[in-house]
Amino acid sequence: MLKSDEILQKLDSDSKDVFVEGLIEMYASRPDEMKDVCLADFASMYNISKRRTDIAQTTGNSDDENITEDENDDKTTALKMKNGKDTLSYLKMLFLLWTNEEEEELIHINHEEKFELYKDIMQQKRSEYIHREANEFDQSFEEYMETKEDDDGIDDTNIEYDQDKNEFLIYEIGNTEGDIFVEMGINTKTDKVEHFNVPKMIPDTEYQQMMRNLNSNQRKYTINVMNLIKNGENQFFHFINGGAGVGKSTLIKAVYQSILRFHNSLPGYNPDSIRAALCAPTGKAAALIDGMTLHSFLSLPVNQCKHKLVQLNSDVSNRIGVKLKDLQLLIIDEISMVGFTMFQQVDARLQQIMRTKKPFGGISVIVLGDFNQLRPVGDKYIFQFNNSYNALVDSPLWSLFELFELTEIMRQKDDKTFAIALSNIAKGTMTDEDIHLLKSRIVSTESLVMVEDAMRIFRTNAEVDAYNTKVLANLNTEGATANAYDFCIGDGLASLKEKVLNNVKNLKTTETYGLPLKIDLKVGAKYMLTVNSDTEDGLVTGACGKLVMIDYGKLQKTNETVPCRVWIKFNEEKTGRKARANFHNVMRNRNIDSSLTPVEPVIRQINTKSTNFKVERKQFPIVPCEAMTIYKSQGGTYEKVVINLKKGMTRSELYVACSRATKASGLYLIGEFVPPKPPERNDAVAMMFKIMRSERMLKFSLEFSEESEENKFFIMFHNVQSLNKHLLDVKSDKTFLSSSIVSLVETWTKSNDNLEIEGFKIAHRRDCHDVRKPFGQVIYLKDDLQYENIIERYEYSGKDHIEYSSIKVDDICIISVYNSPNSSLDVLKRHLKEVITSSKAFCENVIVVGDFN
Repeated sequence: MLKSDEILQKLDSDSKDVFVEGLIEMYASRPDEMKDVCLADFASMYNISKRRTDIAQTTGNSDDENITEDENDDKTTALKMKNGKDTLSYLKMLFLLWTNEEEEELIHINHEEKFELYKDIMQQKRSEYIHREANEFDQSFEEYMETKEDDDGIDDTNIEYDQDKNEFLIYEIGNTEGDIFVEMGINTKTDKVEHFNVPKMIPDTEYQQMMRNLNSNQRKYTINVMNLIKNGENQFFHFINGGAGVGKSTLIKAVYQSILRFHNSLPGYNPDSIRAALCAPTGKAAALIDGMTLHSFLSLPVNQCKHKLVQLNSDVSNRIGVKLKDLQLLIIDEISMVGFTMFQQVDARLQQIMRTKKPFGGISVIVLGDFNQLRPVGDKYIFQFNNSYNALVDSPLWSLFELFELTEIMRQKDDKTFAIALSNIAKGTMTDEDIHLLKSRIVSTESLVMVEDAMRIFRTNAEVDAYNTKVLANLNTEGATANAYDFCIGDGLASLKEKVLNNVKNLKTTETYGLPLKIDLKVGAKYMLTVNSDTEDGLVTGACGKLVMIDYGKLQKTNETVPCRVWIKFNEEKTGRKARANFHNVMRNRNIDSSLTPVEPVIRQINTKSTNFKVERKQFPIVPCEAMTIYKSQGGTYEKVVINLKKGMTRSELYVACSRATKASGLYLIGEFVPPKPPERNDAVAMMFKIMRSERMLKFSLEFSEESEENKFFIMFHNVQSLNKHLLDVKSDKTFLSSSIVSLVETWTKSNDNLEIEGFKIAHRRDCHDVRKPFGQVIYLKDDLQYENIIERYEYSGKDHIEYSSIKVDDICIISVYNSPNSSLDVLKRHLKEVITSSKAFCENVIVVGDFN
């Protein structure tokens, strides 16, 4: 862009300085203290002063206090990505570090080679600007109690739940004065793009090991679901019930990964197609299964109990519908935390997106959970009507679901006694042995000094706050106070603004979207995230870790030194992996431990009663978590857990608290342990299970040979696609081992391969002659069976490839066939006619099994 006429007239006639200096030029000549800032961050985080000085003056983009460190506000409007394919040159200029001297080199280098070298860093950085997943918070129980809408007949007056408010807001805070893409000649007009977090296919070795480790119920259920998915005709609804540690998350992964593999094997499969979705009601639960929250996935309202479901506009609904056009299955974990209202909203939203009035839009649904845990906050159970009807009456949606139960404890399988005790706590049927075990874990307060890194669990927020304050006060380490910055947006009298801001200061953290007014920071203390900033990266409400380092900056108005970034070592290594990648250069230059994750202040809009003003708060999204409430602990497990027992604790509270420990030796109890009583006869959960167990137990569409009580003859046929690769899978599969005959094709074997399986003999074997290829067949028979080979043939010429064999057992001929998808139908018909005719000369009864493609 040319400078103004007034300025041009003052220039020398031979001057070439005729253009206005833009963001790119300013970035290229940025000061040394900003060398670790990429062009994208430079454009979004800093306003450039037009006064020329020795050093370019930069100010953070805040309407209130500005910190001169690498302040990182939300970036959703600062940069607008172009609609279409970004060139490699643009991507490198935006998301890699470069200087004035390197600009020419950056433009003319081998882009493909440079991109391949730094693609992970660029992709991680790019994701910050393309999409900022909306944050959701859990529904606030305190807010619900204030409404006094307790219509479910349960007395909560003595129980204080600690649950955050739901949030589904996208904040567009940042530098909107300049658009860097305009200066780069890129069209910036773009529509909002819905983002879906879809887990990728895990490596074959990991998948095989996972499937081998499944227990019998997990394996049979996975096989049954895959049979339903492959047939794809009928919609199904399953409720997987299981207590703490029975492997529900493992089952979710097994089903999901099996579906991915099945569709990936089909000709013409689109890898971007979404066939199954993983969801949960909270960010913490979603992160554990690498899924999304229900709010983000289906754009559900902020507050599930007070807000009616507003239909998506047609453009948004159509875009989501295109993304989900191939969706077959929705999996929802932690279903006990989903209330009646949210469940209805999931159904309604899917009907709108899929444009059908079928339940859940014609999508099959699997829900998993443990209803012995704490009930939904501020809503009915999912299986109750949302009115005065009693618990004996199923809700129409819940009546669609069939029950399948997981009972074998996987988490505490090396501590069976403890596992049994936990299960009996949940049911209120503890034995003397169970009670003795739990009472043996009671310790004195003094002896806890020797217990390091234990998670303290209390019943109420007041107890948690008092304990956190005490621990932080006793830490003799570096500390600081992080004060929230509240600022008003809107026009009006200054006195009214001040009044609104003062009112906000008196709100609870649950009313300020998880951002406290003040945070005491202490190096070495544990902290917990209060915001779902990135579910895919594990940065969700409830993620815990230890504060290791504090970065400081100065407020420009007062020159006061304040915390501007904290570095946390999260309990889970995968938590914050993307965030660490985004700060790779900073961490490398400052020799920061690669396991530390940067956490910076965020801005959230706070609800106020004022109609003239909006209040926004900027604060770190963390709170101390040396201790947490029972409710907050739900969904997590810890090696060491200290529980403060209180009189009047419910059965659910006691169960949730104790089952957070992975083993009995890691559980420490303070106070008197009182065994919980069984549920009353009219208990809602007990009545629901009574109905389902008598009327709606899941019946598998497949029959498993190992379950047969009769003396039946079972034939197992499978296209194994490399028997050497899957021999261990066959040997560990009870269905294979309990079959009378096992016929495997596409074995890819050679004559010197050892294919023996204990308890079986090989009745027929065909190997590859030269190199391993999709060829070969093996038929195993139980050792006690007698057999006779009738005929075996194969044709492998050109595009035609067919193999078959026929063996006689008693008076039955079993024909096993493999036909390549490239073979012609006429060739298949000719060979089938030949083998069936030959077999009928020996047997009156003929069974044909195979992969006919």
